Amino acid sequence: MEQTKSKELYERALKSVPAGVHSNSRYRSPHPIYYKNAEGAYLTDVDGNQYIDCIMGNGAVILGHNDQDFKDRINFYSTSGIVTGVETELSIKAAEKFLSLVPTAEQIRYTNTGTEAIMHAMVMSRAYTGKTDMAVIEGAYNGWHDAVYVSTWPDLQKAGDRSAPNSLPGASGLNEDIVKRTLVIPFNDLEIAERLLTENKHRIAALIIEPTMIDIGYIPAKKEYLQGLRKICDNLNIVLVFDELLTGFRLSPDGAQGLYGVTPDLSTFGKAISNGYMLAALSGKASIFETVTPGKGTCSFVGTYNGHQVSLAASMAFMELYEEKQVFSTLQSRTEKLITEFGKLAAKNQVKAKMQGRGGHFHWYFTDQELVDYRSAAVSDKEKYGAFIHEFAGKGVYCSPNYLLHHAISLAHTDTILDQLLTYMDESLKRTVGIKAGT
Repeated sequence: MEQTKSKELYERALKSVPAGVHSNSRYRSPHPIYYKNAEGAYLTDVDGNQYIDCIMGNGAVILGHNDQDFKDRINFYSTSGIVTGVETELSIKAAEKFLSLVPTAEQIRYTNTGTEAIMHAMVMSRAYTGKTDMAVIEGAYNGWHDAVYVSTWPDLQKAGDRSAPNSLPGASGLNEDIVKRTLVIPFNDLEIAERLLTENKHRIAALIIEPTMIDIGYIPAKKEYLQGLRKICDNLNIVLVFDELLTGFRLSPDGAQGLYGVTPDLSTFGKAISNGYMLAALSGKASIFETVTPGKGTCSFVGTYNGHQVSLAASMAFMELYEEKQVFSTLQSRTEKLITEFGKLAAKNQVKAKMQGRGGHFHWYFTDQELVDYRSAAVSDKEKYGAFIHEFAGKGVYCSPNYLLHHAISLAHTDTILDQLLTYMDESLKRTVGIKAGT
């Protein structure tokens, strides 16, 4: 593909923007691609190349790009002229609508990003329990705060024994004293989790868990694991926090908590909650929200852009259309089609590979082993994934070069587009035949 204009923009951007991007995940070698418009399931770059978008704003754009029904509905809810800094009836309507879709939650407050929502959850958990530290899942990404950006995609050579994982900074520049105080537990191993949490019960205020690990592709929790964690947290006075930024509205209409039948104390939502507009939410038990209620608690929960009216209009538009268009059932059937057909293609091409996903989220792993946690995913064949994705992207698909990230489709990804993707997958699998690890 010709990418002359993207290269020119990259060289221009370097003078003012580090690496030419505002989020490191958008960087591509030899240079990032710059886009000029999006429509439905497609992106078009500044050189006029069109791509099937299989990232969809990291799963946020669930209805599709530039959806007309969505835009019309936003306009309907955005006529007040109020933007931010005050409360309106829309603030209440959006909260009521959310709680009707996620009935396990009792109350909700809106904020702007997933990291902010997690930070509020941490502060409230400390106030509620009288304890100070956090527990996280090895390999998970729960935002870039020092207390949670811990053992995120860690180097297995430094990660320590699985029975007692090391607490490693997810990047440089973090406060290592805070990092070391964060407890890391493995995913899907209840015995180890119970031992580690019990040993540290005097200091752990909250366990923050992505109930399906999507930031390493797609690895679901075992139901008995989440059920067990619920009981352990109750017994040890630990706040159970579900990070549903990616799982919300994707795994089921009421998120992972609805799918698994496990009610957390607090949950963070974002991404799909407003079809790509900047919005996040913290929901959960009313008793914990008393910590931020004036006159009852002493925690701070403030922000000029909390409950931003344009974002709430987008959220109302999304939630109504989500129900009206039965978005989840459509996404689920299309995801099942991709997974089933990819399995057949991998077998036909004699490639050890599998595709996992639900509700529009998915990822490919080049392995025939069961994937249960970060460590099992991290040893899947990185070289074969790289060869596959290089070929796949070269056919005009926007996807991640990282073998431990994630992909997503939207309501705009029709069966015709899925068939095209499957054809590309078949052709791209052939590139991986004969490739050995390390080549």
